[in-house]
Amino acid sequence: MEGIFYTLTETELKCSGQKLRKLPTATDHEGLNVGQIKYMDLSYNKISTLDGLESFTSLETLILDCNRIGDDVEFPCCKSLTTISLNKNQISDLDRLLGNLKRYTPRLRFLSLLGNCACPHQLMGLDYDDNDYHRYRCYVIYCLPSLKFLDSTPVTRAEREEANLRGKYFKTVKPLSLKTQAKPIRQDRKDFVPLPPAKLNIALHKGIYGACRYRYTGKNSEGNRFIRNHDL
Repeated sequence: MEGIFYTLTETELKCSGQKLRKLPTATDHEGLNVGQIKYMDLSYNKISTLDGLESFTSLETLILDCNRIGDDVEFPCCKSLTTISLNKNQISDLDRLLGNLKRYTPRLRFLSLLGNCACPHQLMGLDYDDNDYHRYRCYVIYCLPSLKFLDSTPVTRAEREEANLRGKYFKTVKPLSLKTQAKPIRQDRKDFVPLPPAKLNIALHKGIYGACRYRYTGKNSEGNRFIRNHDL
């Protein structure tokens, strides 16, 4: 690619802050043998697709911090990958990502998702606290039991034991959008009325005031224990 500067060795490829929109290929740089690259750092670009990643058959470390990786991006089969860093991208669907990684990156040991909506860290805002992040870690470790490092912290034995015991219960369920929760009522429907037909007839209408068959004594209410029956 013209105007793109790479730092290339036999097994390493670095290209940060170059406004890349896709992964480099063998035709983009003379001397690039994608099958031999083990370490690739493409941070601070505009990458939004992982097309071509399967060509890096020896890749062990992939760093894509500060890009545009979203929920629609899927990892291809990468059996050699052990380290993936996706800090500060656009990932919000944790389940989708974890399912993809579990299926296609069987050797994954190091994963970092800080700065994504899927990672409820306190750095993301005041809406998150330590409990939110703890549940997130427990669930990720449950889904990817082979992890040794998650974000910037090693996975402890206590975390692994808790993940085995309770991890599946820490799954975050997103509420349905308002559009799927209920269909709006059509205003042109003539058969829809807010009250039963009898209530719309003034002659048949019955108010709520007057004699009533039931009387509340308040004997089971802690707040009304000093109120006598004749006061009600």
